[in-house]
Amino acid sequence: MTRYLADTHILIWTVNQPERLPPTVKGALSDPAGQACFSPVSIWEIAIKHSLGKLDLNGHSPEELLGQILASGFTCERPSVETIASSHRLPRRHKDPFDRLIVWQAISQGLTLLSVDSVAALYAQDGLRHLCA
Repeated sequence: MTRYLADTHILIWTVNQPERLPPTVKGALSDPAGQACFSPVSIWEIAIKHSLGKLDLNGHSPEELLGQILASGFTCERPSVETIASSHRLPRRHKDPFDRLIVWQAISQGLTLLSVDSVAALYAQDGLRHLCA
């Protein structure tokens, strides 16, 4: 079974704007042999950006969005404390700390990242399995 880790944009688009999902991501999310997961790091990113006024959730709160994500069939895949502690090993190709930890979690826990972030694709040389559009 392939376990997919959706990045923050993929989570938001899945529940608010599914038409924005690339075909490769739609295929992965509908794969009956796959498991769609999200990181609590994404929920933290959503909550912070929403509270700063940098993220519009179409009138929903981060708590409501989480409920929609869970209702869409995603499961929460928590990074281990070892993953968090070792995240300093990830080369500094990406500046966003949320994205860096999500990428490192995917690498460390053997998950396939679903992302539209072209910078994330640069981590393939570091062991990232990904479906980037």
